[in-house]
Amino acid sequence: MNNENTRKKSGKASAIIVFTVSGLLITLGFLMLFSAIWFTTNFNTAVGLDAVIFTLLAGVEEADPELINSYILDAAVTTVLCSAVLIAAILVIPKLIQNEKFRTRFTAKVHKLSALGLAAVLFLSLFLFSGIHVDLFSFIAARLDTSVLFDERYVHPNDVEISFPEEKRNLIYIYLESMEISYMDEENSGALETNLIPELTELAQNNLNFSHNEGVGGAQTTVGSTWTIAAMITQTSGVPLCLPAKVNRNSLNRYAKVLPGLTNLTNILHENGYTQSLMVGSDGSFGGRKEFFTQHDMDNVYDLFTAREDGFLPSPDYHDKFWGYEDYYLFHYAQAKITEQAQSGEPFAFTLLTVDTHHPAGHPCIACQRRSIEGMELQEAKDTQFEDVLNCSSRQVTQFVEWIQKQDFYENTTVIITGDHTSMNKQYFAGHVAEDYTRRVYNCFLNTPIEPVEAKNREFTTLDMFPTTLAALGCTIEGDQLGLGVNLFSDRPTLAEELGMNYLNAEITKVSPYYQNNFLYGTKQEEQ
Repeated sequence: MNNENTRKKSGKASAIIVFTVSGLLITLGFLMLFSAIWFTTNFNTAVGLDAVIFTLLAGVEEADPELINSYILDAAVTTVLCSAVLIAAILVIPKLIQNEKFRTRFTAKVHKLSALGLAAVLFLSLFLFSGIHVDLFSFIAARLDTSVLFDERYVHPNDVEISFPEEKRNLIYIYLESMEISYMDEENSGALETNLIPELTELAQNNLNFSHNEGVGGAQTTVGSTWTIAAMITQTSGVPLCLPAKVNRNSLNRYAKVLPGLTNLTNILHENGYTQSLMVGSDGSFGGRKEFFTQHDMDNVYDLFTAREDGFLPSPDYHDKFWGYEDYYLFHYAQAKITEQAQSGEPFAFTLLTVDTHHPAGHPCIACQRRSIEGMELQEAKDTQFEDVLNCSSRQVTQFVEWIQKQDFYENTTVIITGDHTSMNKQYFAGHVAEDYTRRVYNCFLNTPIEPVEAKNREFTTLDMFPTTLAALGCTIEGDQLGLGVNLFSDRPTLAEELGMNYLNAEITKVSPYYQNNFLYGTKQEEQ
């Protein structure tokens, strides 16, 4: 009798273990499946797995709630429902079989093994499908290879003579969230029938625009520059943001500084007496923006919290429905802080990052001239809102530039307007833009003291913005190259022109010991 009880207890314990493991495999398999589908549905493939991994490691506390809610509904909830149905079916199969003798034999000898086998096969199948769906295996294969791109082509700013003009020029650098030339009409080398950003188009036409054609054009983005903090690092450093060789949370957090080995634009301007400020419309710490720039000699960071303290928002606890405050308030706040900096009499550099045009559907502000969306289908309504926000951004940015041009300090100030990266909004582009259209980041330079050798018919990337920005301030750069970037005012070929985009992206995707040792890994934090 004791042996029988022991056997029953052992059988129950093993059943619990088997069915728990089976349930976990089924749940994890469905989670991978629906996460992969959600990712490829909502994001363009150019965004890349590196952007997702970095964001998860850095933390998603300040990510767009609309995207988080979308993931919860489309991936997490669906996973729970599908897993619950399948697990329940596996558990009740024996009870559906009426033959007592067969049911007993089935339950005792086959049930646990069949459940575990089914779960394992399902997990493996969903893993393979999901991996192929998001190009995981190519990503892993690249991480197993090494690149000598940085060893051979990186030019360290400390090894180059950079000469500033006797009277240093101010810099206002405006990152436009996800702004690309695709939003223009086909006549202006865009991808749409109607130009959604006519003011920005005209601004580029009437000033300096570096282009891949004879009209208004732009830069391509490389791997490691397709999300905001990566884009800002790329444009100020001439290198993309690459993940550590061993991807884990500790590898990003155990170092005292963010990319401490880089010498970037803010370091160089600081050494030459500039007062520098960064202004964003959200929590400045999201994605490591505040940490990176303050650790690279940025003097001031203005964000959601300082805007509240300084009284530039409707209430002391103001927080818009997405993740910060709208560009309508951002531009008014920027005007005040730029005026304050200009009054010091010292050269200044002011960097501004807009937010309203963020994926997935943009964020309308009180200045947005919205079309009626009543009666529209959900997707059509989203598209309409996105287009309205783009059009509003084009107007507001241009009005902000017009304000700058009216100020006394403008005579000695260079203004650079650029998209940070191309949009992540896959659904909009799938419905409006041809698949073979090459999407490029917007750029416009105002009030530069020099003219380029050739601004048109150039193939270039956002890597080239680093030396080009210094040249736009009247600096001369020995060799016209910094980082992996080339001064576009010169006639030196860019790496995109010399090596081609496919080769360049393939090399950046690989692990670079030079990058890891010289840029990513710096002074370790003291052991806790």
